[in-house]
Amino acid sequence: MVFGSSGIWLTQTQGVIEIKSTLKLEDGATLPYEALGDSGDRPIVLLAPANVDPGPLRTLAERLSNSFFVELIPMPGDKRGGDWTAAALDQTNAPALVVGYGQSCRAAFVSTRLRSIKALVVVDASLPHPDTDDPGVSTLILRGRQAERLTHEDAVTLMNRLSGSRLYELEDCADDPAVEAPDALETAIRWFMDHLPEDGPDEYTPGPTDKNPE
Repeated sequence: MVFGSSGIWLTQTQGVIEIKSTLKLEDGATLPYEALGDSGDRPIVLLAPANVDPGPLRTLAERLSNSFFVELIPMPGDKRGGDWTAAALDQTNAPALVVGYGQSCRAAFVSTRLRSIKALVVVDASLPHPDTDDPGVSTLILRGRQAERLTHEDAVTLMNRLSGSRLYELEDCADDPAVEAPDALETAIRWFMDHLPEDGPDEYTPGPTDKNPE
């Protein structure tokens, strides 16, 4: 689906390496995106949906970039999110963690059928279609404990449908964790990455539900 990236600009601001580039699909469609961090670090593809303020997710990417290579992909809402995510994955140096946020979680699920990924995080995820394939990789489901869009019951249903998944609920947080609980969101993603197998998208070892990252 991808010819590659073009028009690469690399800058460094306050110690953060920033790369601006463009994804391109086979039909010629293009999407500008930004990557932050050292390309030799473990990769994360962070999908920013079109219906949220991009600022808090950009801040999350910047904070994670001191340990990870973070591709921040602005989902255009054109129903091709899986293709754009696959294109972003083709630019990483290893199987990546894909982070879906809100409406971009659908694209995150679809991407697991198109490319090999390291693991999956879905934040405030809507339930995928019942026929959606199990991602087949370790999956972290994140929601605010006071969230209304994704209820606790729906989150548990999603966890039970996806083998190798666990649920973590952020305290004092509702439907927008990047705004309401940015520190806890970052900590949860870091903890999840640090507890994954080192080599490839391996089988997940089930653990207790709702366990706080330590």
